[in-house]
Amino acid sequence: MSLVVPFGAIGLVGGWLTADSFHLADEAPRYLLAAVTPVVAALLGSYMTRRIGGVGAGSAPVTPSAGARWGDGAAWMDGPGRWTRRGPLMASLLALWAIGVAGVVNGMTIGLLLGPAGMIIGAAFGAVFSLPFVPALAAVLLAANRVGRARAGSIVAGADRRAVWAATSMVIALAVLTGRALFGAPLAPELGRAVAAMGLATVGALFVVDAVALARVLTLPRGPMEAGAGDDVAGEIVEEKGEAREPGEPGEGQAAGGRSAARGGRGMGERIDLGLGEEVQIEVVRPTHAYRGTRQIARMVRGNRERAVTVLRAALARGGIALAIGAALWREPWK
Repeated sequence: MSLVVPFGAIGLVGGWLTADSFHLADEAPRYLLAAVTPVVAALLGSYMTRRIGGVGAGSAPVTPSAGARWGDGAAWMDGPGRWTRRGPLMASLLALWAIGVAGVVNGMTIGLLLGPAGMIIGAAFGAVFSLPFVPALAAVLLAANRVGRARAGSIVAGADRRAVWAATSMVIALAVLTGRALFGAPLAPELGRAVAAMGLATVGALFVVDAVALARVLTLPRGPMEAGAGDDVAGEIVEEKGEAREPGEPGEGQAAGGRSAARGGRGMGERIDLGLGEEVQIEVVRPTHAYRGTRQIARMVRGNRERAVTVLRAALARGGIALAIGAALWREPWK
């Protein structure tokens, strides 16, 4: 997942708030900070994308066609970044170093207006003012670090990607809401209020999406799925461990007579990939149409339900805490 836009957005707000901290009478340095900082931050995000968090191994996700197996659509997958594979401590130190270097580059770029001496002074100021960006960007990097743990296109993978945008929006909202306490009255309070409102609204919208995803997962049974009951619908359940296989496909070492109970099933049915775990549960029913002799796949679920529920509940907890903090800080800066 690219970090260019999240980092660029944080850089834009951070550059504007940095200009507020100087209380500059001249507008030129303010707009220069607001223009240069997001560009440098976006370049930092591009640099960090393949080093922290999930990265793409292909061009685009492929939708499985009819009759395809679970693995046939895996032309695009997520995986841990290069720094992430070195361990959390090394990844944190390298990320801190990269943020500091970006701050120095940002300060030197702005200092070009004053010549060589301005570049030296700008480098020092850039290093100092990169420190407030460390916790802000760290929140986004922590969320990005979870991208890639689940299969691409799954429910958990979607939640992990939304977490990056939720962290970005919350960082921006909190930065604006606390800016008055840190730097005094902002130059454009109404603009700040609008930016904070947009950030909190984005967090709220993503919170709702996560809640819907959790509700969908909770509708799945804890154990093997139960087929429909009644005279017209007779169902059977196939539960497999390990590699996903199509109904009717024998596993290793299985004879033809020991094939899955879903042998002869037709149709794709509803496919749900939870993202974590390799368990596969298949619900096969007898259709009510004229061809009752051919069983039909009603639903296929891949992954561990409890692990997916834990991830989604954690996402809701983070979103709820963020909204509570935002609501507590909302009125104070505008008094």
